[in-house]
Formats: sequence, structure tokens, C-alpha cells
Amino acid sequence: MHFRFVSRTTIAVLSILFLSYSIPAWAQLSSVKRPKLILVLVIDQFRADQLSRFQGRFLPALRGAGELGGFRYLMEKGAYYPFAEYGLLQNMTGPGHATILSGAYPYQHGIPINIWFDQTTGKPLYCVEDSASAIVGEGIKPDKKGMSPRNFQGSTVGDELKNSGYHSKVVSLALKDRAAVLLGGYRNDLALWFDADSNSWISSRFYAPEGKLPEWVTKMNRDIRSNQAPKLSWSLPSSPVATTSLPDNGFILDSKMSEAMGRSFPHQISGSDSQALAFPYGTQLTVNAGLAALEGMQLGQGKDTDILAMSFSNHDFVAHEFGPNSRELEELTVVEDQEIARLLTAVQKKVGMENTIVVLTADHGGVPSPEWLKSTKVDAGRVDEQEFRKLGEEFLIKTYGPLRDQSWIPLVVDFSFYLNRRAIQVAGHDLDQVRTKLAKFFQEKASTREGIAHIFTATDVRNKNLPGPQFAQQIQRTYREDRSGDVIFILKPFYITNGSTAEHLSGYAYDRMVPLILAGPQIKAGIYGQKAEIVDIAPTLSFFSGTTPPSGSEGRVLHEIFKGDSKKH
Repeated sequence: MHFRFVSRTTIAVLSILFLSYSIPAWAQLSSVKRPKLILVLVIDQFRADQLSRFQGRFLPALRGAGELGGFRYLMEKGAYYPFAEYGLLQNMTGPGHATILSGAYPYQHGIPINIWFDQTTGKPLYCVEDSASAIVGEGIKPDKKGMSPRNFQGSTVGDELKNSGYHSKVVSLALKDRAAVLLGGYRNDLALWFDADSNSWISSRFYAPEGKLPEWVTKMNRDIRSNQAPKLSWSLPSSPVATTSLPDNGFILDSKMSEAMGRSFPHQISGSDSQALAFPYGTQLTVNAGLAALEGMQLGQGKDTDILAMSFSNHDFVAHEFGPNSRELEELTVVEDQEIARLLTAVQKKVGMENTIVVLTADHGGVPSPEWLKSTKVDAGRVDEQEFRKLGEEFLIKTYGPLRDQSWIPLVVDFSFYLNRRAIQVAGHDLDQVRTKLAKFFQEKASTREGIAHIFTATDVRNKNLPGPQFAQQIQRTYREDRSGDVIFILKPFYITNGSTAEHLSGYAYDRMVPLILAGPQIKAGIYGQKAEIVDIAPTLSFFSGTTPPSGSEGRVLHEIFKGDSKKH
């Protein structure tokens, strides 16, 4: 063996060369500045095209005198993915909000649908229902159900910040209870949602164990009641604007909302009517609550990262009632732009945008009215799930006999048919056989009707006997045998259930694709064509905040948006 003498100078040079290659990765990581505030904005039923369609009416990104714009500010200053995706079979509020800050799919986080049949109690169970967490607030009706995240499984970005030892504060709020609860997770300092009956923001003992709301919430509620307008009006702009919205509302279904506010502009409603939340008033309430939380909790003022997560629920109310192509939804989006501008300007003044990461996304998209689509020659329509439930019940009684005065199919919701599993097993029937026979019967009936693409069962999921690659992946990511239906329908594109003018419940592009924007001091602005999924939000925020991703996190860190990344977008 031969040794060659190496001078100290050579060693020094080699050491410098080695360090020049080894330091940058660590240097880049150590240079990641943790934000003081993460602001998460979710717009309920905000389809992927609504930012691009209405952008001509948005405020400028910068308005002078320290005033920021809304959507346009985020679109110009942030990393904008026009077509971010949910990988879910049924896209709706509960599963969507549970996915955003958990980075997990429903098969892990446990919220596959908004409501399911609880086989233990024999009753339907709402996704955030919790009898052990009574409602906290003034003037609450005694029959109001308690709420908490106990049906959610795993953790969120906020949970992991606290699990890592950071003294972070986390607040989530929305008009809808499930949106507020599921964004926050278990270690949320406070979740707030709006109670139309008492006209106030409320919470539960899960967050306020002593049964008292924080003083800043109580004050906000006093202000709401004292400033309530006797009547609200909502009119079109006085000057004509270019629009892609539908010229009339001839396809609106009759409902409590259309009866209360009218079917066309100008809309008017009593200020005390619960349907008033669909007006711009609902958007203003949401932003006012966000501003009150920012001040009352002193968010973004500590040394560790705080989170304020807000969902704009009334966008969904209007979309269901008037449809995603309606003038009402366009006008509401313009109001949202103005209100988000008000919120961002306040964050700029209190925290500084240089200390803030903003996320804008949606929980799902939506599809236009099938009656309108059909009038334009698109194959579209409605499927009556209650008719199928009745037919299925009759078939099972005829095949097996009555089920001890109990229903064979106690619940159908969003084309998920739930069998009475315990009663079936007590009666000595084979559950898988019952599922298979019912699905076959439904297939026969579906062949004589329009709108049903596939039917599968819990047994099919277990045996991986599933339709097409995309559906199979969506089913595997979503299905939970303890909470999902025994037999589930997948409708054809543009077919929906009865009830609302417009709907969302599928895995098709119009329901699963939503905008995603991340804006912050270390984020490279631009429009990104790479595929991004909603499960990517949580690990990306965890990277920036210096904590472990949530327990069920399956997404990737969106590294292409980091400043200094050499890869083009």
C-alpha cells in the first residue's frame, strides 16, 4: 500500500471545496424564515374558473396609502396554481376542510362525507357532532347539538406547531360549524361559527371548557345585535359591467332562500332572517370576526407562528341557490375581493406581509344547474336517490323479509346507501351477500334510467373490484367502511341529486379542481402549471413554519415556489 503526502494547503483547499458543496442545502434550510402568521382563506364552493372569470372586476394589487388589494394582490404576489386538485370521491364541505390543514385523505382523517349512519347508535351522525361538547354562547336553543373535532382523526398544521413545543395560537372561524371545526384540529385555541337563531358567533365547551366565550367575542356579538339592520338590500352596480354570468335566473328551484330574498336583483330581506347570511352581509361578518380574532388574540405578535384560518361559507349558500354561473355569485365574489382586501390591509398594518404567509383555496368546486345545461344540449339531469332507497327497501323485504320493524336502508345521503348492519347480522343474514344483491338490483334499475355511471359496494372496496383508475384511486383515498355507505353510486358527469339549483358531490373536474395561491416573503410569484394537490398545503406550511407535517400528511412540499429554486415554472 502506498501513501502520498498531502500538504496542509491542499487539505485546506479540498475542505473549502467540500464545504462549498455541502453548505448550500443547510444554508438554504436555515435561511427559511418562519412566518409570524399563517392566514388561511377558504372560499366554500369556489370553482377553479372563478378567479380567472371575474378578475377584470377585482381591485388592483396595490391601492396606495398602504392599502392592499384582494384577489389580485394574491394572484400577482403569490404562487398561483389555477387547477389544484382534491383526490376525493365526493367533494363537499366536511371532507374538503378536513383535508386542507391535515394533508390527509378521508381514509385517514375519517371525514369521508358530511353525515353518515352510526352503526353503534343506529342514528345519523353529523361529521362534527359531539354530545360531550355543549354549545357555548348566549341565547342558544336547548336542543342545539354539541360540536368538536372528535370525529376527525390525526392532526393539523396547528396541532403540530403545538406538539413541537411552539407557543403558537390557532383560531379558525366560518359561518358553518364544520368548516371552522375541521380547519382547526384538536389543539385549536378557539373555533367560532355563526348561529343564525341567536344572531351571534358561538363555540363549544371543547374550546371553552368553562362555558364562557372570550371577551372580544362577546363584544363582537353585542355589536352585531346593536347594529343589525332591519332590512338588507342587494343591488347590481349602477354602471354596466362586462360579465360572463347568466343573463337570467329562469332555472332557479323554489326554496326558502329564493322566497325570502327574491329570485332576481334587486334582492331584499329582513336583517333578522337567517337567509340574510347569503347576502354580502355574511362575507362582512366573516371578515369582521377575522379582524376581531387578529386583535383579540394578538395573532402574529409572538415569536412563534400563529394561524388564523377562515372559511367564507356564504359563497356556497349562493352557489347552491343560484348556480356557479349566476350574476349573484359574480357580485358576491366582487364583495369577497373587497372584504379580503380589507383583511389583508389590516394584516399588513398589524403583522406585516413580510411576516405572513397567505393561503387561498376552496373546499370544492361545483356544477351548474342541470336544467340549464340540458337547455344547451349537454347531457345532464337529476337522479332521485330517495326513489332508489324506496325501491331498495322493497326489494330487500321481498328477498329476505321484514327486518324486525327496522328499515333495511335507514339512511341514504349523497348517493351513499347505508344498510342496518347490526340488525342484518342479528337476523343471521350475510352482510356481504346483502350488499351484492342490492347493488345488482340497483344496476338493473339504473339500466332503465339516466345518470348512473357506476355502483360499488363496501365488499368491492375490500376486494379492490373497483371502476376505472381515477375512480378507483378516489375511492381508495376516501372510503371508510366504518363511516362510508354500503352501496354507493357514481353518477355520470353533470348529473346531480334533487334539492338545490346547483350541487357538488362528485370527483369530476368541476367539483375536485379549485384555485390554490400561496403568498409570502420567500415565495416566488407566478402562475404554476405543475400538478398541485390540496394535500400539498400542509407539508408546505410545515416546512415554512419549522415543524413536523401532520400525522396523515401525504402531499409534497411545493418546492418550486421557493425563491432561489432554479427550476422554471
